[in-house]
Amino acid sequence: MKKFFKSLLIIIIFTAAIIFLKKHCFNDYNIILKDNNLKVDLKYRGLRSAVDFVVDEEENYYIAYKDKIQFIDKNGRSINLFSDSNMNINSIEYDRNKLYFSSNSSVYSYDLRSKKCIEIIKDLPNFGDYKNSIIKISGDYLYVTIGAATNSGVVGNDNSWLKDNPFSHDISPYKITLKGINFENGDTGAFINKGTKSIEGQIIPGHFPGNASIIMYNLANEACATYAWGIRNVKGIDFDSRERMIVSVGGMENRGSRPIKGDTDYIYVIKPKTWYGWPDYSGGDPVNSPKFKGSNNRGVSFILDNHPTTNPSAPIYVHKSLGTLNSLAIDKNGKVGEVDSIYFYESKEQKLYAMNDLGILSEKLKFNDKSKISSIKYVKNQILILDYTDGNMYALGLKDISTSHISTRPILYFLFIVTIIMIITILKMTIDKSTNKK
Repeated sequence: MKKFFKSLLIIIIFTAAIIFLKKHCFNDYNIILKDNNLKVDLKYRGLRSAVDFVVDEEENYYIAYKDKIQFIDKNGRSINLFSDSNMNINSIEYDRNKLYFSSNSSVYSYDLRSKKCIEIIKDLPNFGDYKNSIIKISGDYLYVTIGAATNSGVVGNDNSWLKDNPFSHDISPYKITLKGINFENGDTGAFINKGTKSIEGQIIPGHFPGNASIIMYNLANEACATYAWGIRNVKGIDFDSRERMIVSVGGMENRGSRPIKGDTDYIYVIKPKTWYGWPDYSGGDPVNSPKFKGSNNRGVSFILDNHPTTNPSAPIYVHKSLGTLNSLAIDKNGKVGEVDSIYFYESKEQKLYAMNDLGILSEKLKFNDKSKISSIKYVKNQILILDYTDGNMYALGLKDISTSHISTRPILYFLFIVTIIMIITILKMTIDKSTNKK
């Protein structure tokens, strides 16, 4: 019996040692660091299903979930700040004691002093394929992304929302002219509801706000206008040190009444009052170019006539795959890497990449296969990364080389391990002596 208890004691000590080392010695978040000049730390845990976050000037964090906002102060204390079961929050921003967030077809402001929640933008056409608006504040303006309702401008059976919105279609923010090409066995035209034919030269009037666009809202006087259009679906948005708007955009897919083969995702610099080509151009290339194919590998025809330009701006980065380029953030001050490096999440490879001004890519992090990065932001000289699935927030930053050489933690860990080994050795010797006497 004594021998059993001694063996049990050894097992307990081994288990305690493993737990201690796992907790205090190894930052095992199932993340692989790809850049030796950087470090990754766990900022917060327990944020599962969080969709976005923002930080104020006092380093308080506001974590957005589907129907609530959590407040975490700089000391780590947490409370639920706001909750509404009717909300479907997708994106959150902060400016001068107010929170701003997008939900369904609206954008709201929440006054942190009065606790009042007000709808400031409504009736966004967020009923279609890409209905989750992202918001971003720069200067005195709040920018709101509005996705396309369809894949490539034509309503078809691939649109799951059709049952609930049978008369809906893409809304153009400006007047456009149709070529009169019809799909769905000749029964459905572009920018009109399913089952309605278009004719050559048909004018589609502009309407604000429109699909596949970015709008701007003046925080001072509440004026609202279209900033840019012809942008299919924005997946990430940020501003660099030159105040340029940088966005990641998903390309057109091989589905629906007007399938497009050969497209990929892109990163663009977005300029005001500019058309970026959707649905007749993608990545600066016309859909009737050899790059793209339609159904049965045939060529693709334009659906618009009299394009705003025949030479839409090209992206600054052409991705190698489709539907995998997501949230991004920009190192405006060069505190993590080079100035204005763009950090973006690639969901298929589960990697965080950085791209410098020369367009050179470098891997920074490799996440586990179950990760779903919902938001990336540049805050306080770090790239903060929110994992929707694991509920963790990570901070990516430069290693502190100046203090790394005087750290006493490795010595303490070494002494602890040596002590455990000595205890185990003594116990083993005691057991062996007891056995020999018998």
